Amino acid sequence: MDRTTELVEIERLKVLMAHYSTWGDTQQWDKFATLLHEDIEILIDAAPRATPDADPVMKITGRDTYVNGLVPYMGGVHSAHQMTLPDITVIDENTARATWCLHDYVKTPVVNFKGWGHMHHDYVKVDGEWKIHKLHTTRTIVEEEWL
Repeated sequence: MDRTTELVEIERLKVLMAHYSTWGDTQQWDKFATLLHEDIEILIDAAPRATPDADPVMKITGRDTYVNGLVPYMGGVHSAHQMTLPDITVIDENTARATWCLHDYVKTPVVNFKGWGHMHHDYVKVDGEWKIHKLHTTRTIVEEEWL
């Protein structure tokens, strides 16, 4: 792949992540789902919890399982996600990998959650469009204000 094509693909991945943040935070689940591979693998080391005793680790496989779980979970929740400073590697014309710096704020009925860390993604192209195939969120700092 020549450098110009690689840079175009990197920009396409940046737009995908802009949509990921915007469509997730505005709860546009039909659009959000289009960004995910049908067999997505998700691991979140520290997710917002319903109670202080709940396990913060979230493991999910499959786009439909993930999105269908988000719809009821995000009812009454407000969120803002910022992904910055991407380190993107286009491996070949159909695969890429990236690490994004993450800061998010999630307001639920029971907790105000703030997290800082990183999102690690593997991407694949499906019918010419990039999809997130693997997502691993690691938070190095978490602040929870229980209500």
